[in-house]
Amino acid sequence: MMDLTWYLLGALSCAIVYGLYELSQKQRLNWLDWTGLILGAVLILFAIAWSVGAVLEGVPRAGSMGMLLFGLPGIVLTTLSLRFILARKEKVS
Repeated sequence: MMDLTWYLLGALSCAIVYGLYELSQKQRLNWLDWTGLILGAVLILFAIAWSVGAVLEGVPRAGSMGMLLFGLPGIVLTTLSLRFILARKEKVS
């Protein structure tokens, strides 16, 4: 089961990198945008790995706390970064 988790995390990582590449082709990103997006994505992926690992070890409370403490800030950080990027509307010509 953990092999499937690592496979899916790898697929999600590739999808995130591709999405960031596509976004960088359409919008002008500064270092703060990159930091927010990458840190948010890493936190979300870490929360998924933490939660699946904890549930597979038989500690579902630790899994849910990991999702709350790591996943929620990752979602908030990613959402805020995307909102600031799209509100600025500096397109690459």
